[in-house]
Amino acid sequence: MYGAESPSAFDCSGFVRFVYREAAGIELPRSSRGIFAAGVPVDPKRIRPGDVLVYDTVGGYPSHVAIYLGEGSVIHAVSQGPRTGVIVSPPSDPYFPPRLIAALSFLGSPGPSASAAPPSPPGRAAASGSAAGTAAASRDEPPVADIGFTIPRERASYADPIPAAAGTRISFSLTNGTGRGGDFVVLFYKADPQFRESREIHREKARIPADGTLELPAYLFSEPGQYKLIVKDNWNTQLLERTLTVKGK
Repeated sequence: MYGAESPSAFDCSGFVRFVYREAAGIELPRSSRGIFAAGVPVDPKRIRPGDVLVYDTVGGYPSHVAIYLGEGSVIHAVSQGPRTGVIVSPPSDPYFPPRLIAALSFLGSPGPSASAAPPSPPGRAAASGSAAGTAAASRDEPPVADIGFTIPRERASYADPIPAAAGTRISFSLTNGTGRGGDFVVLFYKADPQFRESREIHREKARIPADGTLELPAYLFSEPGQYKLIVKDNWNTQLLERTLTVKGK
């Protein structure tokens, strides 16, 4: 569940934060990327129980975190069909181990550390743009949750109910999956289907390399309703439309 961090409902970073706060009195950053930036890097061959493992599950940036239990197993909050909830993944898990990008310690002396800090997420796009409602959209405020979308080769439309109450802050990332670099226009707005009106929240034109990622400003969903994220190419061809439904408190 995006943005959730209570025993009744966790997202991955919310679960790690909860465990560290309750078990060790340590307050970690709220997002996977924040945790990635804050920890002390550890050689993955020398990780200890309690260390945090960071994964790239969307292509381009840290997007998932777990707590190492020992003997190759981790505990984490996942949302993968029947494997939804807090689960223990064994070392034989085929999905997560190949996507490991960093091992981090937050528990004092971690032993021999890696020779360098965790690698910077690849493929960041240089972008320029303007945002409406700067009080709600800010690059400086940490997001509650990160949601990654891929720009497809051909037009695609999706509806995504976000299980978060109004008041949640979410950061969006767009990965260029078209197979070629280029200029893209990103529109983010709140729609009112009843009155056929919309309120623009953010508009941005950016050059994104093939497989590169553009981070949009974190947005505070101050009210429930329907939101749309649209991506067009330089020829004004719409490639992606995501309809996001935010529930009330």
